[in-house]
Amino acid sequence: MGVASVKKLELYAHNTVVDTVLATLQKLGCCEIVLPDGDEDGQKSPAILADLDDKISEARYLLRILEPYYVDEVSSIARSFGEKPECSLRYLASASESFEVKERAEEVRALERKLVEIRSDISQTDGYISFLGELKDMPYPMSLMSSGTESVSGVIGTIPVEKIDQWNRSILDALGEDIETYHVPFGPKDKETWVVMVGLRALESRAMEIAGGFGFSKIDVSKDLSLSSQEEIKRLVEKRERLLKEAEDLDVKMHQKAEDLVPDVRRFSDYWTVLADRARALEGGEYTDEVVLIRSWVPVEEEDELVKALSPVSDLTELRFYDPGESDMPPTLLQNPEWSLPFETLTKLYGAPKYGGIDPTPLLAPFFFIFFGMCLGDGGYGLIMVGFFMAFLKKFKKMPSGTKQFFSLFVLSGIAATLVGALTGSWMGDMIDVVPFLRFLKPIKDIPVLLIPMNDPMAFLGISLVFGIVQIFFGMAVAMKDCLKKGDYMGAFADQLGWMVFLTGLLLLGASAKLPAISWLGKLVTAAGAITLVATQGRDKDGMIQKAISGLLSLYNVTAYLGDVLSYSRLLALGLATSAIAMIINMLAGLSSSIPYVGWLIAIVLFLGGHLFSVAVNVLGAFVHSLRLQYVEFFSKFYAGGGRLFEPLRYNTKYVAISEEGGEG
Repeated sequence: MGVASVKKLELYAHNTVVDTVLATLQKLGCCEIVLPDGDEDGQKSPAILADLDDKISEARYLLRILEPYYVDEVSSIARSFGEKPECSLRYLASASESFEVKERAEEVRALERKLVEIRSDISQTDGYISFLGELKDMPYPMSLMSSGTESVSGVIGTIPVEKIDQWNRSILDALGEDIETYHVPFGPKDKETWVVMVGLRALESRAMEIAGGFGFSKIDVSKDLSLSSQEEIKRLVEKRERLLKEAEDLDVKMHQKAEDLVPDVRRFSDYWTVLADRARALEGGEYTDEVVLIRSWVPVEEEDELVKALSPVSDLTELRFYDPGESDMPPTLLQNPEWSLPFETLTKLYGAPKYGGIDPTPLLAPFFFIFFGMCLGDGGYGLIMVGFFMAFLKKFKKMPSGTKQFFSLFVLSGIAATLVGALTGSWMGDMIDVVPFLRFLKPIKDIPVLLIPMNDPMAFLGISLVFGIVQIFFGMAVAMKDCLKKGDYMGAFADQLGWMVFLTGLLLLGASAKLPAISWLGKLVTAAGAITLVATQGRDKDGMIQKAISGLLSLYNVTAYLGDVLSYSRLLALGLATSAIAMIINMLAGLSSSIPYVGWLIAIVLFLGGHLFSVAVNVLGAFVHSLRLQYVEFFSKFYAGGGRLFEPLRYNTKYVAISEEGGEG
């Protein structure tokens, strides 16, 4: 339970059996290969790895381009939940030999390039049609603007509409009849409009200079445009229809390519990834002419199975197991009992413990279960959660273990909310009390009720704070045990136990307001704790005065513990918020039901929509705040994380599940 012990393995294998050894390690999935740092000298990449990486790269390209055209029978959600077809490595090895992924990629690239060009032409044509549509009544052919003649040319551009008259007069005054002007009619809301100047080529510069004084902005016209605006629009519309037809034909070809290639590319991409992972494992190896040394981390519990699995090649291999040395940084493999596995997700979200450290999973599990139940605190919402996530677990039985744990966590959280809802009488708020045809359930609902937070919030607040005190003291006890385990007796008794005694004394003093008889005990325990802290908390300082001052100042940290305890008041706040929102939804639905004719329909919409929204929002809030109490208030007492999770060599496939049938041939 907790962090599993691992051993360092040095595996010597003859060159002739290296592939068999790596295939065995990958199949077992119990060895994390030790790879060199990226800048380590002498790092050796097997030649086959470059070829596999090229194939994987081409496969990813094909899937990126073709998957949008592929109609998949299995949805992406179902696939992410483990719904993958099974394939044996023997089949994949045989089938992939005749599949030339690079040639297939080149064929698709050619289609893609053609399709991109056509879509670019369509976009350009649309732009021309829009541009010419503005100039449909222009009396000049576009050839005057695009290329002109030997002596005549034209320019086109835009100009602010308020300067049209001034621009026109200035051109006529300066250049007279040697140049003609035209502007597109504009509306009252237009800021700019198109203008055209046509005349002797020798006057073009002068005309541009005059127009520039009125904000003229020239537009270069493509030499592809030479006819009149109307004729060009007609020609471009025909061209656009032709391009669309070509694009449609290419889309059909891409659909056909996707239908033919995607299933195979997916399977082979996974197969090449499996082989590449093996080849990459050799990068950390050391070589002689005939032998390869592979280093890895192996859980102690898997040692015998590994030796047994490699027994067929035992004559050509040698295995040496070592305990981790002081300079080693072994990975962390979490091993927890079945009941706490769903809560491993929370530990991994925060960060794995260091090897040999404390695994907080079983420690936080009961607290998270209770706190989530108190934050959501509604039996109806809890049952909705249980039903929703159980349906997923039942439907997708092959989902990855991590996803399965996460969904199981929400099932347990729903059960917690259901239990708290039963004890507080909250079933979708006061639904049973206010919905007439459900009132017959009220006697049954009232049987387990111990406390109604809406009627007695102070009692619920007291329970919340008591849970907070228990968890904080529990965290300090865990830290004390860890100090004793490491031989840090001063840390255990002076830091952890000293604060526990001091805080216990303060709690007794607080309780003496109700029980005066224990006042003397509270003063005695508080004084004992305070003396311990003052005497020890400045032990790292120099000189008696600094030690005494640091010891006294350490007592101020009691405010941090007070703040931690008060954080647990969020259990009350969130629990009340859930109930209040649910009651408001019920009230609005009830009021709406009295509206003539459509009231019942509005009431149903408000009831269903409101409660679905409330479930989503309050489940998210309950999860986040329950998790915060673990990470901030609880973990800060004993847990640091900083480890890395055990990542063994195994089948990391995305599209297929590797079956045992047939082996690898």
